[in-house]
Amino acid sequence: MEETDRTSLLQSARDKMNPELAEGLPAYVGVEVAEAENLLGDEGNERGVSDFSESDDKKSDMAQTRLNIIIGSMCLGSFLAALDNTIVTTLLSHIASEFNELSRISWIATAYLLSSATFQPLYGKISDIFGRRPLIIISNLFFIVGCLICGLSKNLWTLVIGRFIAGIGGGGVTSLGSITASDIVPLRSRALYQGIFNFFFGMGVAIGGLIGGWFSESKNGWRMAFLIQVPLSTISLILIITFLKLPKGCKGLGLVSNGVNGKINVFNKLKSIDWYGSFTLVTFLFSFMLASSLGGKEIAYSSIIFKLLLFVIIVSGGLFVYVELYISADPILPIRFLSNRSILGASFANWFCMMSSITLTFYVPVYWSSVLNLSPTEMGKRIAPNFFSTAFGSMGAGYYMKKTGRYYSFLLKFAGLMAIGQLQILLMKPDISTWRQFTLLPIPQFGAAVLITVTLLAMIAAVPHEHQAATTSISYAFRSTGSTLGVSIGAALFRNRLSSRLYEDVLGFESEEYSREYLLSIVRKAVESSEYVHTKAPKFIQGTLIHCYESACHLTFSFCFVICILAWISCSIIKEYKLHTSMERK
Repeated sequence: MEETDRTSLLQSARDKMNPELAEGLPAYVGVEVAEAENLLGDEGNERGVSDFSESDDKKSDMAQTRLNIIIGSMCLGSFLAALDNTIVTTLLSHIASEFNELSRISWIATAYLLSSATFQPLYGKISDIFGRRPLIIISNLFFIVGCLICGLSKNLWTLVIGRFIAGIGGGGVTSLGSITASDIVPLRSRALYQGIFNFFFGMGVAIGGLIGGWFSESKNGWRMAFLIQVPLSTISLILIITFLKLPKGCKGLGLVSNGVNGKINVFNKLKSIDWYGSFTLVTFLFSFMLASSLGGKEIAYSSIIFKLLLFVIIVSGGLFVYVELYISADPILPIRFLSNRSILGASFANWFCMMSSITLTFYVPVYWSSVLNLSPTEMGKRIAPNFFSTAFGSMGAGYYMKKTGRYYSFLLKFAGLMAIGQLQILLMKPDISTWRQFTLLPIPQFGAAVLITVTLLAMIAAVPHEHQAATTSISYAFRSTGSTLGVSIGAALFRNRLSSRLYEDVLGFESEEYSREYLLSIVRKAVESSEYVHTKAPKFIQGTLIHCYESACHLTFSFCFVICILAWISCSIIKEYKLHTSMERK
């Protein structure tokens, strides 16, 4: 078919299309129409165009006070969801002691991560069907019930179930807050609000361990760390119920009318869900997160269980792609959007950025502890600036985009700063000065905060407004899988390098004075605990053990740096679109 005929056909289809019937159209028709209008293709606003004025459109009609309350309540929910993800880091030993379940204690952290990452990508499209408000309410209820079960649990597995339920809610609270903001705030201002969301989420991650430690040492015990979140989340829920009223015609209201028989009932809404896509996506993500989180630890790489997980990952992943491309009329996660270079680039930038940043957050402290012999208090002092760096990066990026309407060159500069900061970590030596230790994490994390904030807005700007929820879900799916996979790969690299270097270097001391059995016992103890290196290891071998730990850390840092470069390359293919200042963007 000639291109002119194709364009005419698509335009005719668009003219005849009832917007409220569009949900039932095959996915490829929607994409074709959007591409014809240069909304999903690469013919959008070129970088450097002159339509970036801040006052070219009218603002949202929502009262500022109501808007502030809504945003504040969703930020509180995002803060609590992030807090609950990290609060257990300092509680695990206390919980293990009470339940006498040290060998299974990692399930407490894994359960929340599994459910949150698995169900989070579903919320976007389902909220397009049932509405944002009902889904946010349900997410909060899941989170509240989960925290309540955790606080009242009498055994480990009840606690794990509570964590799993809380994770289902926490994933929804985080993603739906971001999605709903796009329904009530113009895209240009949305940048600043996204920075605020990231600020509160980062604050929850940063202080979760501190709050958990404080509660574990208090007279009320570790249970209060979970129970205290119940009233706080209830406050957020009440504010949402009271103040979140989306404007008429908003996509966030869900399916309201079919344009023929009036209102759509719940049964018809359930029929609108992409069940095949949802099932295959959940199966893929659950298996992927389980293999990434427990592979090489609770589940040996050589075990039949791990091989079975890999098989399920491959099959479910392939089925998901097939279903979304060729079967589903309204995909739960429209992977066709990845044909848009901005969405593809931003998605992989998120993926690589989270891989690198989260891994560094884990292993820079390992270097400080094992090589520099810093105490937990001293490490805490060096980690603290990281929170302020992340906060300023997120909010600064939002403010910049709100004022200028631009983001491409800004994104590349700070993605480059992230790479420079990670190079500084890679080149770190044991004689590093104290003041430089304080700058190690803040520099790359500042760049990462900018990248995460900007790329989400770049994705939303690249699609029509009605697709922003699904696009946001894509972003969160790449973030969650990237962070988990990054930590898993980093841990595997670290363990393998450490073990091989310890066996090679320590056994080199074998002699009449030091037997092989004695040296092997040193290796086993050094692998199990970095504290052994400086406190209990024999003096003659301490330098060798430290060098082995340094080598293992640097291999992990090298992985992070390479991944960071891939994040920058992914950012470079993003196209800059207009950040509209009204809610009527097309």
